Amino acid sequence: MTAHPPGTTEDPTVVGGFVPVVDVGGRDGSPARRREIARAIDTACRESGFFGIVGHGVDLSLIQRMHDVTVDLFSTPDEDKAALLVPPDDPTLRGIFARAGSVSAAEDITTSPDLCELFTMNQLGEPGVAEVAGLGDAYDVWSRPNVWPERPAGFKETWLEYYRQVSDLSADLMRLCALGLGLDEEFFTPFVDIHSSNLTANWYPPVDTDPLPDQYRKGPHSDWGTLTILYQDNCGGLQVFDKAGDWIDVPVVEGGFVVNIGDLMAVWTNDEWVSTKHRVLAPTGEMARKPRVSLAFFHQPNWSADIECLPSCQGPGKPAKYAPTTSGAYLLQKMESAFGSAE
Repeated sequence: MTAHPPGTTEDPTVVGGFVPVVDVGGRDGSPARRREIARAIDTACRESGFFGIVGHGVDLSLIQRMHDVTVDLFSTPDEDKAALLVPPDDPTLRGIFARAGSVSAAEDITTSPDLCELFTMNQLGEPGVAEVAGLGDAYDVWSRPNVWPERPAGFKETWLEYYRQVSDLSADLMRLCALGLGLDEEFFTPFVDIHSSNLTANWYPPVDTDPLPDQYRKGPHSDWGTLTILYQDNCGGLQVFDKAGDWIDVPVVEGGFVVNIGDLMAVWTNDEWVSTKHRVLAPTGEMARKPRVSLAFFHQPNWSADIECLPSCQGPGKPAKYAPTTSGAYLLQKMESAFGSAE
């Protein structure tokens, strides 16, 4: 699955199905090519809210380095990781979070703790970014610095470069989303130029006992923001809930990413685009002895961005379903629902 040359209008959907794979290569080419890619994204977002992408332009060797340093981090002794643990009252989750997933905020269903640990950073935690991000009263909390490990060597530099490249990709995808929604392709740009996105590593360690009946590597949930750009290794386990009420496997996209729509984008589009539940199954048998790593870039608009029904998603007989809000207020509401007060 290679990138199409500029100017081509060949169908960018290279694999069909409920979770299609879209070749976004050539998106810097002709307007016709961009419209074709945008149309494929729009179709996927209306049908399932999930699609794979290839031709994304993120350095594949960088992705491999991200995988390797992340495995090295979580493979260090617990006493070395202790200094990186997120304090119980810190809603930013920056550092290692080892209590993930005991509650599904979307359904308020209590389950056994997920077999998962997290490491999270956000550009708001880097020097000078929060000062211009419009955080308002939330500044003291959401400007807290990222927590970086001293080892493995090159961890911080690798993560910051990956964040930068995936951030650039997210900006491109938001332009294509705008086209797919019948808007000017720069419509979203002023809403996401100092975005509040988390980059999170999901570490699923090997397990030597059978999981509990209600236990997952990551329990059923939907994401909160605009879109998620996910790298997953080849261990599998990710499933999405389809319209027939069945859980279906999301294939690993070799050299690619899985992209899914979050709840905020569903609100923004008046539910024309869908935010779909997904989960990661707890492993059994031989797979239980293999660790799993995924890297999730949770794209969230600028903290102060106004979120109200898009003009192309409302009209006569199609009123706005949701009251206007802001990106930050929406995120705080989600955090409070999942973890209690976020301030």
